[in-house]
Amino acid sequence: MSKNKSTIDLTSGRISLGLVKFALPLMAGNVLQQCYNLTDTLVVGRFIGKNALAAVGSAYTLMIFLTSIILGLSMGCGAFLSQP
Repeated sequence: MSKNKSTIDLTSGRISLGLVKFALPLMAGNVLQQCYNLTDTLVVGRFIGKNALAAVGSAYTLMIFLTSIILGLSMGCGAFLSQP
């Protein structure tokens, strides 16, 4: 059984193209997190009430901060662990 691996060298070539390829998964994760928060806000605001909606709004900044850190660490660990 032969293994066909394709490698991408981010240290050569155009910097902007390499940066975009590296940043796309992180941006996609942030967009999905925004969709989750929007859905959460709509459901809480419609079915639970104003006080619960205020709590969701207050927790938003902390959730985005922690999610960005975790996503960044995940991308970095993925790049580190993929090395031979």
